[in-house]
Parts: sequence; C-alpha cells; structure tokens
Amino acid sequence: MMRRIACLALAFASTLLPLHAQERAGYADYVKGAVEGYIRPETRAFANAAKRLPAAVEDACKSPGTGTADDFRVAYGVAVAAYGRISFLRYGPLAEESRLERLAFLPDARGVAQRQIRKLVAERDESATTPESLAAKSVAVQGLTALQLAAFDEDGQVTLGGTDEAGVYACAYAQALAVNLAQLSGEVAALWEAPDGFSGQLEAAGPDHPRFRSSKEAAETLFNALVTGLVIVRDQDVIPAFGSALGNDPASAKPNRIPFSRANFGQAYIASELTGIRDFIRASNYAKGVDSEGEWIAASLEFEVSNSLKALARAGEPMRETVKTPEGYKALSDMLISLKSLRDLVALNLAGSLNMTGGFNALDGD
Repeated sequence: MMRRIACLALAFASTLLPLHAQERAGYADYVKGAVEGYIRPETRAFANAAKRLPAAVEDACKSPGTGTADDFRVAYGVAVAAYGRISFLRYGPLAEESRLERLAFLPDARGVAQRQIRKLVAERDESATTPESLAAKSVAVQGLTALQLAAFDEDGQVTLGGTDEAGVYACAYAQALAVNLAQLSGEVAALWEAPDGFSGQLEAAGPDHPRFRSSKEAAETLFNALVTGLVIVRDQDVIPAFGSALGNDPASAKPNRIPFSRANFGQAYIASELTGIRDFIRASNYAKGVDSEGEWIAASLEFEVSNSLKALARAGEPMRETVKTPEGYKALSDMLISLKSLRDLVALNLAGSLNMTGGFNALDGD
C-alpha cells in the first residue's frame, strides 16, 4: 500500500514540475502536433462546411422564402467561420494554385470584386455559371467573398430566388460559386491528408531534403504564418474599419471594409481567425518547448486572445452599424491594443523562447 501511495505521489508531483524540468518538445513535435492536431482536422471541417453550400443555394433559389433563406445564411456563416480558422495557413495546399485567393479574395480595399461581379451580372456572362469555366476566371469573382456579393444585399438580406432575368442569373452564378467552393475545399483537405503531399515534406525534413533542411526549418514555416495571420487580423481586417481618423472619430468609420460584414459575419470571421491561431498554438505543443524563462508566455497568450475576443464581442453585430457608434468604435479600438500585444508575444517572446528565427511576417518581411 505504501509503495502504491508513493508511486501516486510521484506521478502527481511530476505534473507540478516546471516545464524546463520535464522533457521538452522539439521541432519535429511542433510539426506533428500542428499537422495532426490542427491542420488536418480543420481543413476537413472547412471542406464539410463548404459541401453544404450547393444544396443550400439550390434550395434558396428553387423555393425562395424565409426558411430556405435562413438555411442558406446558416450554411454560409458556418463556411465563413470554418474558413477563418484555416485562412492563416498560407503555405502548402492553400498557397498553391491561388487557392487562398480563390477561396476568398481578401483584402479588397478598392472593391475590385464588386466591379467585376457587377459586370458579369450586367452582361449575363454564361462562363461564370459553370464551376469549370468559373475556375478559369479572375480570382476576384470566385470564393466566399464573391458568394457574399451574389447572395446578400447591403443590408445583409439573402437575395437568392429572384424570378426575373437578373435573379435567375444570380442563382446560376451562386450555384457555380458554391460548387467551386466545395471542390476547392475538398482539394485542400485531401492534399493535407496525402502522405506524399506537403505534410509529408514537412515530416521528412532533413539535410538531404530539397526544401526543408531540418525540422527547425519546417517548424518555422508553420510558425511564421501565425505572425502573418495576426498582422492580417489587425492591419487588414480591423484597422481599415476606422477610416481616416484611426481610433479617434466614429464618424470616419468605414465598417464595410471588415471582411464578410455585408452578410453580418464580420465578427464571426475575425473571432474564428483568432481562435484558430490560438488553437493552432495549443496543438503545436509550443508550451512544452519553451525555455525556463518563457513559461509565462502560454498564459499571456491566452489572456490577450481572450481580451481581443471580449472587445470584439462588445463591438457587436451588425458591425456595419455598431462600429459607427461611440461604443462599438471604442470596443474595436480596445481590440487593437490586445492584437498588438498578441502579435508581439508570438513574434518576439514565443519565437525567442523556442529559438525560432525572427517571427517573420510574410507580408512585409519584418
């Protein structure tokens, strides 16, 4: 009995040891945790969400009404949120063949997609009404962003189901978009599952590998995308919404610049980006690899993500209206502070503690 008690006490005590006194994770562990614990299940989840879109579009078009419109809205929102959780994976399958841009044309500060889609609709361009020919067209007229413009009006209402010529064309175009999204998302998931694909290259890193000469190089490829993802959330998704007077004047707000805000999914998309990055960090086992001076980082990351999400929730929906109010504008301003802290924690503190090179940001090289 005493021996059993001693063994239990030893096992319990081991859970209380500081991380540096336990076995530390290595670069190969980070890669394996990221691929198996996050990337593969999340790309599958997005593919499953996107597969619902063709039927949802068809029902909304053939049987227009509140019920089918609501069903489409739900299916679209689920797909947007699932995409947000993988949008920062800017390497491998998403980076190849312009899949990232074909899934969502972001950012689009100049309204390129809207102009091109208006032209398609005005000309009744039949080449945009089949998935095969649509895939060969401009990335601006493809993906979730294009489907938002085709299926929602500026008040966030579903417009599918019109019986006039423009309505019939809009449905044909939306159906092609939905099928194309289902196909693209399925490709991404399948390519991540393939053992001889990009995941296999990451796991086969070594001195003789043509792309990744070490597990550290492979791990850094995945890690640096986190930094880029955080920069995108702050600089491309949130800051443009403030307009010309950053943080000082609600009257200058431009909330229509927030991704997916037209369909009232701006908040859901940004929240999904942040929780995706947080969950990727958890799955990658970085907390088991930090040095003794970095044991505080994991809790600080969780704290700043939580602060960002709370501020985002205070901003509320529909963001195209709430951000123009003093309360919504202030909430988004508070979010910027947490996002800056979060970016620095990952790019500087976590990168340094893991001995990762620089927290490289692919957007500007800093």
